[in-house]
Amino acid sequence: MQNNYVITIGRELGSGGKAIAQIIAQALNIPVYDSHLINLAAKESGINPKLFEKADEVTNKGFLATVVRGISAPFTSLENFYGNSISNDSLFEVQANIIRKKAETENCIIVGRCADYVLREHPRHLSIFVRANYDDRVKFVSDRNIISREKAKDIIEKTDNQRSEYHDFYSETNWGDSRAYDLCVNSSILGIEKTAEFLLYYAKKALDIQ
Repeated sequence: MQNNYVITIGRELGSGGKAIAQIIAQALNIPVYDSHLINLAAKESGINPKLFEKADEVTNKGFLATVVRGISAPFTSLENFYGNSISNDSLFEVQANIIRKKAETENCIIVGRCADYVLREHPRHLSIFVRANYDDRVKFVSDRNIISREKAKDIIEKTDNQRSEYHDFYSETNWGDSRAYDLCVNSSILGIEKTAEFLLYYAKKALDIQ
């Protein structure tokens, strides 16, 4: 029986999803995995982490994404399996295996990376999607990066499109569609800290966290 619990959080850029995940994780005293998964996947597979960074929440619709040359020794067996090139699909599967392993061995929060779908059969899994009002998102991205509102809008559009394409390509659900998650919230209503408090309360009830 699977006793570990896992919370997955999908998020629109500028919604504060990552900050919310960190607040909840701190309250529960559990790790939160976001870009950390890149280094973990690279370490386990022996693939250069830069390849995972380039493919992070990005898909080339199944076409060959990156040609890998000079793969390090720890990856020899997988190199034989995949051949002399690594596609985005292969990189996704390596990262998905890391996600499954983390969910099997520890209580944790995982942000993005299609984790809601990868862990869809996990018995103690709560999937959450965080959105926010568009103007709030623009202000968040603009203030955080010290850039103009127009530049922030461009970044939001590009990032959301990439995340949506990535999620929809590797899953059978649509990114941000409320039917694909256990709970969807608008962080603009309560703000980041209060939204985190609400989700913490909900998670404790839903997952029977003592």
